[in-house]
Amino acid sequence: MGYALRLRGVRVQSHMGVSDAERAQRQELVVAIDVELRGGLYPPHDELRGAVNYAEIVRAVDESASGLGDRLLETFALRVARRLVVDWPAANKVRVAVTKAIVPVSPTPDEATVEVTLGKELA
Repeated sequence: MGYALRLRGVRVQSHMGVSDAERAQRQELVVAIDVELRGGLYPPHDELRGAVNYAEIVRAVDESASGLGDRLLETFALRVARRLVVDWPAANKVRVAVTKAIVPVSPTPDEATVEVTLGKELA
């Protein structure tokens, strides 16, 4: 049995962008997180202490976004994924996808998304 926690639509503010002008303004990033665990870690009772705490994951993403103003979505996504792997060592796999709605290129796409996956089976 497998056990996965999936969080979608985690909205954070960051000074993300390639140019200085782009990084000068905070912009919204939308983050999706998957944490895959062994089924034996599935909470046996209806109690938070036996489960992965969603609030801790959301806080880790928000703290990562409010820190450095990364130039690349790839840098931010990898930093978040590495933090989650460290914070949840029982995870078999962590996937982080980061979407930016305002993409300063022409013609203008609706959004840009970068996804990174880290895990024991990928090492």
